[in-house]
Amino acid sequence: MTRTLVIQLARLGDLVQTMPMITALRKQCPRDTIDLLCPEPIRDLGTLIPGLDRVIGWDGARWHRWAARATQGLQPDQRGEIEQELATLCPHRYDRAFVLNQHTRAILAGTLLANECVGPLAQGPLSEQLTPWAAYVREIARTRRSNRVHLSDAFCGMCGLLPPGTPPRCVTPLGSPSRNLEQIGRGGGPWIGLVVGAGDPARLVPVDVWRTWIVRFLAVLPRGRIVLIGHGTECERARDIQQTLPPSILGRIWDITGQTTIHELAHTLTRCHHVIGSDTGPLHLAAAVGTPTLGWYFARARVHETGPYGSGHRIWQAQSDDGGVVVPTTWPIEPSLDVLLNKSPSTQSQWSQWTSQTDEWGTYYSEAGQSSAPPREREALWHELSQAMPV
Repeated sequence: MTRTLVIQLARLGDLVQTMPMITALRKQCPRDTIDLLCPEPIRDLGTLIPGLDRVIGWDGARWHRWAARATQGLQPDQRGEIEQELATLCPHRYDRAFVLNQHTRAILAGTLLANECVGPLAQGPLSEQLTPWAAYVREIARTRRSNRVHLSDAFCGMCGLLPPGTPPRCVTPLGSPSRNLEQIGRGGGPWIGLVVGAGDPARLVPVDVWRTWIVRFLAVLPRGRIVLIGHGTECERARDIQQTLPPSILGRIWDITGQTTIHELAHTLTRCHHVIGSDTGPLHLAAAVGTPTLGWYFARARVHETGPYGSGHRIWQAQSDDGGVVVPTTWPIEPSLDVLLNKSPSTQSQWSQWTSQTDEWGTYYSEAGQSSAPPREREALWHELSQAMPV
């Protein structure tokens, strides 16, 4: 039986988008031990991912110090400190590690914790040559050209796996939500989760735009309810959104920013009929628990790369002629409301609308008014990159 460690040291959304790779790995290796190393603050999310045996929290600050020392050459006492900590973290060395991040900390972790390290580097931890899949992902990030392979599926390719076919779902959290969350999803409706913030400041939807959207939504859907979602640092932003709203509609808004654990957030998202937001972790988590999403993608977010995984998600993509950072001057308020009203979405200048589909090569997005057939280049690209992978 092989002992395998999956290493994903990025943010919540990236960990959610690692789920297809973990599912594909479990499908290929049903008897293996498969553990996950992820940042300690989102460790609880790992416990909701099916197919894992153990989730290990990563102390980012400590690993950052070790990675910095490693680039300068480790002294014997420093190596001893690291080895002692590793023995506590992982008493038994893994047979292999799948590293999904292209940075020194993750590669160092994989090298120290496993006999074999599979990841972005083609010839070991000291190599600068990327594998074909890793080079493809980096080139997409650098040039921002249209990417026809979803990041989740590229993770599979980078690890020598095919996408799992059926999009994975998070395990339903055990226990009941706290009292202040019990009413969400009960009575009225539709209930819409609105993600007020974003990990990247460039992806923040302006407060006045969210105010306008909320007022319009509650006007056209008299039984509608809004749940404001975000972490503790976004409480003030949620208050700003509500500050000038008419008092008559405030009773239809639940502000739970900063009040949920990851398990409670997952519970809440299952109770929403849709979740709307920019390219953020909670939007991806909503997709992973089976809730349809409405995404507004702008700045450097691109629907083909990081749209919510699975079928039936609607994304509005801000258009750019040069593929650079997109700063919208209009917003798809009415088109996104049309979806909730079961109407054919209206068009919005500066934006295109996309809907997600799934096939044997993973998730892809088709543009409104165009064929929903999979783009031909996806399958060809899969064969090209996979054949070029080192054996």
